[in-house]
Amino acid sequence: MMLMMVIFSVMSAGLFYAARVPVIQDEINVIFSGKTGDSGEDVGRVAHLTFILFTFTSPLLLASALSMIMLFFRWLDRRQF
Repeated sequence: MMLMMVIFSVMSAGLFYAARVPVIQDEINVIFSGKTGDSGEDVGRVAHLTFILFTFTSPLLLASALSMIMLFFRWLDRRQF
C-alpha cells in the first residue's frame, strides 16, 4: 500500500510540473475554453526542461530511494543478531 502511495505521489508531482509548462497550459485552455493564450514568448523553457528531466529521472530516483531503504532495513536486521 505504501509503495502505491509513493508511485501516485510521484505521478502527481509529475502532473504538477506538467501543468506549469505553458504549451500544456495552452492545450488545456483549448480543450476547456476553446481559446489560446497566444503569448508568443518562450517563457516556459525552464519549466519544460524541468518537466522533461523529472519525467526521465523519476523512475531512477524512485528505484534508488527504494534500494537505499531496503539496504537500511537489511543492515538493521543484520545488526539485531
